[in-house]
Amino acid sequence: MTKEEFQKEVIPLGDKMYRMAFRLLGNTESAKDVLQELFLKLWEKRSELHKLSSIDAFACTVLKNKCLDKLRLQKPVVDVEILHSLGNNPEAAFDHIEGLSEIRKIMQKLPERQRLIMQMRDIDGCTFEEIALMTDTTENNVRVQLCIARKWVKEELMKVYNYGIQRD
Repeated sequence: MTKEEFQKEVIPLGDKMYRMAFRLLGNTESAKDVLQELFLKLWEKRSELHKLSSIDAFACTVLKNKCLDKLRLQKPVVDVEILHSLGNNPEAAFDHIEGLSEIRKIMQKLPERQRLIMQMRDIDGCTFEEIALMTDTTENNVRVQLCIARKWVKEELMKVYNYGIQRD
């Protein structure tokens, strides 16, 4: 693929890829960084791009993987707005933060697809349609996987809060 072909076929994907990265990462700078990494990877693979049935699909997959890598490296942050909504009750704030931390730990034990779907839906606020597109599956499958993941997280969370004691 020549420079001109690359500019004609790949560069126009930038807006779509940026929006996807921004939805996944929730940060303008991170989305721009990942988009640059994507274009660099596509440029390096330009001699092989003509063999692909869809450059768009390949770019989406590469972008999704780069975003997931970036999310894995991020450290959890405390949401200041949540702290303000809890008022001057440090105990409630601590319980809330501790609960979120425990949920994140439990989510790390989920299978990757379920963890990704739960992250995108419950934390990032993506629609079922967007998640289905990014995970290359159906909306119905996204709903099923999300239901299974939430149920498992709830059960594991109950074990933690019940200190492992079975209760009726």
